[in-house]
Amino acid sequence: MNTKKKTYDRVRRLVVTIGKGALSRKELIAALGLRQESRRNFYYNYVNPARDLGLVQMQYPERPSLPEQAYQLTGKGLVMLENLREED
Repeated sequence: MNTKKKTYDRVRRLVVTIGKGALSRKELIAALGLRQESRRNFYYNYVNPARDLGLVQMQYPERPSLPEQAYQLTGKGLVMLENLREED
């Protein structure tokens, strides 16, 4: 599987996992079935690509290290979520 396909699959999983709510890093890592120790890989492989595509945003962007920080979908992410649901 090539890198672009892996990245797309990970971003897709993240978008579907977040859904229409907001989830913390710990909640997302658990829901995706990842190890808590893989925090750096979680950001590198899931959050950063989704954020770069404009699909995911921090709930409190002005305080990125806030313990209650959560991630939610942007308008573009919500459109992707609906398209993915229609595909299934």
